Parts: sequence; structure tokens; C-alpha cells
Amino acid sequence: MTKQHYLILLALGLGGLISALNTTMFNVALPIMMEVFDASLSSVQWLTSGYMLAAGVIVPAAAFLGERFGYKKLFCFALFGVLCVSIVGASAWNVEVLIIVRFIFGLTGGLLSPLALAMLYRYMPANQQTMAASVWSMTTMVGAVLSTCLSGFILSIASWRFLLLFNVPFAVLALFLCVKALPNEQQSKPVGFDAQGFMLTSVASFMLLFAFSNLSAWGMNIKLALCMIMGVLLLVVYYGHSRKTEEPMLNLAVLKYKRYCAAFISSGVNVIAIYMIPFLMPLFLQSGMGISPAVTGLVMLPGSIVSIVAMPIASKLYSKIGEKFVAVFGVLIISVGSIPFILATPETSVLLLTLTQCVRCFGLSMVNLVSTNAQMSAVPPELSGHASSLTNWAHQMINALTVALAGSVAELRIAQVSAEKGIAFAYTSTTNMMMLASCVLLMLMIPIALKFYRNKNEC
Repeated sequence: MTKQHYLILLALGLGGLISALNTTMFNVALPIMMEVFDASLSSVQWLTSGYMLAAGVIVPAAAFLGERFGYKKLFCFALFGVLCVSIVGASAWNVEVLIIVRFIFGLTGGLLSPLALAMLYRYMPANQQTMAASVWSMTTMVGAVLSTCLSGFILSIASWRFLLLFNVPFAVLALFLCVKALPNEQQSKPVGFDAQGFMLTSVASFMLLFAFSNLSAWGMNIKLALCMIMGVLLLVVYYGHSRKTEEPMLNLAVLKYKRYCAAFISSGVNVIAIYMIPFLMPLFLQSGMGISPAVTGLVMLPGSIVSIVAMPIASKLYSKIGEKFVAVFGVLIISVGSIPFILATPETSVLLLTLTQCVRCFGLSMVNLVSTNAQMSAVPPELSGHASSLTNWAHQMINALTVALAGSVAELRIAQVSAEKGIAFAYTSTTNMMMLASCVLLMLMIPIALKFYRNKNEC
């Protein structure tokens, strides 16, 4: 690769890292925000939910906006937006202002991931796309796993305002690299605005994410059912609309590629396993095992380092044994690393959990690389923006649903057993159940990989 390609990869990787970090960055800060602003938990939860809702609404439009205004221009605009809202949000004087800032952050930061992934396959040489995908996957993995650890560290030495100001140097560097390294695009072709499609996808995304975000608060009641039914029905209506429209907001023609669909399903299952980590691990370690937040961060840090190390190894294996067997080995490694969590008790060794967390992260990195590259390389370049938008939209939904289900299971177990067996057992048993469920889902990826993924010669 040339120097320019490395700079492109660094710029797009920074964009993906900013997006991944900020999805869950405020999770650890919620108790502090309640105290600082004298607000209720239901209010401060919107610091996370608002970001996810905004990102879920804007992500389906990423491909249209990129084609209409140019991917480079839109990516730079999104980075500039992140820079501005980070500075403005750090000076917020009440929780309402901060929630609005986080919502705007979701509209800008939510664009970074789908745009960066699409540009990766537009600008990188075909023979280097697997390696580039490994770097991209590394940034998203590290961002997802490290966000809790990083936010806990920042809060231990500085004000909550630095959770936002932390983005400033990364956004400035990424913006500089984009201007310097990303190639200038030809005049953007005129693309008609699919107003009906935008309304359908936006409202459907909002209804589903709103339902998932309130799952633990509402429980299984009529409000939840209505939101989910309306969201699903609107998506069905959009599917019919997209088949009749020449330039749909989100082109579902990518679904006709079988390998893309197989990798789309696999990546969704892998996202469940990835985003369980930043949500379940702090609860399990702090409430289940009585470990301090500082030690919790140290326990999670090695997994992030392993994710970085795993990507170049997975990239090498990709060309030697093919994506099919890299995916299978990755699933088996995750399953082995999950066993101690499935069997864990409040007395389980922290060192054992740290080591097995590293094993899980290694396997997750392998599967993440394969599923990302299989999806994006299965579609023609002109559909890469739509493939990236659809993938990232699905990941937003799955992330919200995973966190909501894990929270609901935790509350249910607390209500069932905490009086008799204690809070520690309730959180530990929640982790046991959720890890077992994720392993069962991951095993379903093996037949999908063997049937649809490419072997060594095809790679």
C-alpha cells in the first residue's frame, strides 16, 4: 500500500473509533450525572438512549447523503459536527441541554461508521481490502470493549465534561487526515430525495429503538407491543416501497447477494456477543463480585489489547485458510472463552475471568473481520454505501435490543432471587444465562459459514 492508503486507513479508522466509543461512553457516568444535575435515572438514561435513537434515524440515510453530497464532504462534515457538539456539550448547564447535545451527537457521530466502511471499499485496492477490514474491525471492537474502561478512568481523574472533550483531538486529527488523504470525488451525481422512504425508515427506527430502550422500564406491556408492531409494519411497508422506487433511501437490492445475507446474519449475532461485554462485565464484576470500578477497568483492558493483536493474525489466516475456517475457528474460540462466564460464581477467580475475556476477544475479532469483509466484498462498489448503511442500522438495533434484554433479565433475576440468595448471585446468574444464550446463537454461525463463506482458493 502507498502512504496515502495508510493515511486513508488511519482517518477512516479514527472515525469508526469515535463512533464506537461514544455509543456507550456515558453508561458508567449515569450515577454521576444523576448527582451532578440532581436528575432521575429515567432522565439521564436519555444520554445513551438519545444518541442511539438519533444514530438509528440517520444511519439509513447515510448512503443517500453520501451519494448526493459526496462521501468525503459528508464524512468531514460529520467529523466537524462531532468536534462542535463535543465542545458545546462540555459546557452544558443542565441535563436537558446535555440530552439535546447527545442527540445531535448521534446525528453526526452516527454517520461516521457507515460512511467510513463504505469509503474503505471504495478507496482501498482490492488486494488490500481484507487487511484494511481488519484494521477497521479492530477500531470498532476496541471502541466497543474499551469505552466502559476508558470512561471509568476519565471519571476517576477528571470531570464528566472530559467524556466529551476527549473526542476533540481525535476529531481534529481525523479531519486533518481526511482533507489531506481522501481523494477528491467527481461531481456528485444528482440523486432524488426519497422523502417517503426517509420517513418510513426514520419513524420505524425510532419506534423500535424507543421500544428497546424502554424494555426494562415498561416490561412486556401494551405500549411496548404497539411500538414494536408499528416499527416492524413500517419496515415491511418500506420494503414494498423500495421495490417500486428507482432511487430508494436505502437500497435493499444488496439482499439479493447470498453471501452478503449470510455475513449480515453472522455479524448481527457477533454484535450481540460484542456489546454484552461493556454492559454485563461492569455489572458482573462490581455488583456480582464486589470489585471496584478501577479494578474493573484493569480486568477489561487486556481484552482490548488482545483485540488489537488478533486482527493482523486473523488477516494472515484469512489468506492462508480462507474466511470459512477463520469464522468457524473464531466461533469455537469464543465458545471456549465463554465457559468460565457460563459457570462463574461470585467466588470465581478474577485472573481466570481476565484471561478468558482475552480468549473471547480474540475469537470475536476473528469473526468480526470475516463478517465485515464478507459483507462488503459480496456487493458491487456502487452498492457499498447501501450495504454499509444497512449493516450499521441493523447493528444499532441489535445493540439496543441486547442491552435492553440484558437489563431486563438482570432486573428479573434480582426480583426473583436477591432476597434469598443476594444481589451478587442475581448479577452472576444473569451473566451465566446471557453468555450461554450468546454461545448458542454463535454456534448457528458455523453452518452458515460452511455453506456461504469462501474457502482458501476463492479468497
